[in-house]
Amino acid sequence: MKIVLIRHGKPSAAHNPKLNAAEYTDWIRQYNLSEISPESRPINIDTHYQAFYALSSDLPRAIHSLEIYTGKSPKQINRLYREMDIPRYKIPLKLRAWTWVYLSRLLWILGIKGRFETFKDAKQRANEAASQLVEIAGKENNVVLFGHGVMNRYIRKALIEKGWHLENKSNAYWGVTSLVTVK
Repeated sequence: MKIVLIRHGKPSAAHNPKLNAAEYTDWIRQYNLSEISPESRPINIDTHYQAFYALSSDLPRAIHSLEIYTGKSPKQINRLYREMDIPRYKIPLKLRAWTWVYLSRLLWILGIKGRFETFKDAKQRANEAASQLVEIAGKENNVVLFGHGVMNRYIRKALIEKGWHLENKSNAYWGVTSLVTVK
């Protein structure tokens, strides 16, 4: 059995403007609604994955990536696989969008709460996602999930804790992480 996690391609809204906290919140909304940039395409498509049971997060960038990569629609779309929330804090600063993301994620990991999923809850969701992928792999044998950078990392960790073996990993856009187990 094999579980493959593929990170989505670069979203069309992945630009890096300088923003205040309110503008950053709008940037996140646009990022979450974004499909894949026309310039972002996978370099090496493994055609074997086109025969795998294909799942996707419910965010447009993941669904669009699956369609680009496989030429098909997902067999299943599930909110469980969506990216861990990108935190939003009202800090009186003007920063680049990606600086906001990294700073906010750091505060989030440190336990600073807000009106978004906690880090603890997000890790639990990743564990649930890993369990669901194992269950689906038990039925379908080979599974490919089109998901997101941080969520895929935590799903990978949970799968390894469940006894799956890492074959390869990449957290880049279009990055492929594959794990196997012996039946």
